[in-house]
Amino acid sequence: MKDFGPANRLLLQQRAAAGDQPNATHRVQHFCYFANQFMAQAAESAFKAAGYETVLVTRTMKSQVMVSHFLKLTERKLNDACEDIAIVVEHYGGEYGGWDSPLVASDLLANA
Repeated sequence: MKDFGPANRLLLQQRAAAGDQPNATHRVQHFCYFANQFMAQAAESAFKAAGYETVLVTRTMKSQVMVSHFLKLTERKLNDACEDIAIVVEHYGGEYGGWDSPLVASDLLANA
């Protein structure tokens, strides 16, 4: 299993420098790629069964499942989520492409 710690640590540092508030709840989206739509559909079903929101995008050459959930951006929570997603992706012969989340700036929190 891949160690997501170094990459997540770097991303969190970059996000903090950009003004992100990691203690706010973020919508996190993971990008998962599969060689064909059948494997992508099977993985999507597994993600849904685990309680994740998904979007399936099928193409001729590759298919993608975007997996979404909400969490506070701590290194431990991100590492756990990435590992959980990667287990499903690997089981269905896919590639995990990483995650993204909109920045939550402190001025947005003050106005909420």
